[in-house]
Amino acid sequence: MNKLMIFSLTAVFVFTGAGCTVVDPFIIALGLPLEVSVDLNGGNSWNEDELYVIEDEISEVSVEYLDDVKASRVNDITIFMVNPPASGTSSGTLSYALDGGGLHQLAAWSNVPFSSLAEPGVSVLDASVLTVNTAARDSLLNALQDTSGLPFASSVRIQTDGTTSVNVPAGTKIVARLHYQVDVEI
Repeated sequence: MNKLMIFSLTAVFVFTGAGCTVVDPFIIALGLPLEVSVDLNGGNSWNEDELYVIEDEISEVSVEYLDDVKASRVNDITIFMVNPPASGTSSGTLSYALDGGGLHQLAAWSNVPFSSLAEPGVSVLDASVLTVNTAARDSLLNALQDTSGLPFASSVRIQTDGTTSVNVPAGTKIVARLHYQVDVEI
């Protein structure tokens, strides 16, 4: 009996729409990872950077979203290795520049075991094996967040350099990622 009643109500809603419409817009969160990913290709050093224009990153998802951004923020900043060898260490730096300005060192690490950097890696927001420049970190977070729309900074350049204690096999990568997110009303 209960099954027949549920089926009947479901049929009424499906075929009549039951007068339900979504009138209010809703918010979706777009994850836009901004990263530098370096393939070490059997070597033991790197120096790489990437420039991201925030509006271009949003436009790659949909140009229509640009006018509907309601908030933006950095959820995390991580450094990790993909396919690290079983043993060895890494030393390096992570820096950033906003809107074409000069580089600010965000974090540094020295002789950190590959096992500590294996994906998911270490967070600059809660770092135990990194030396974090908290003033630079806070400045970056403030520049890339806004509770009412696009961030104050229109572009961010991410740069990392460093070395490993051993030559690593092909396929090993070092990645520095800003876990950036915007809320869009649709």
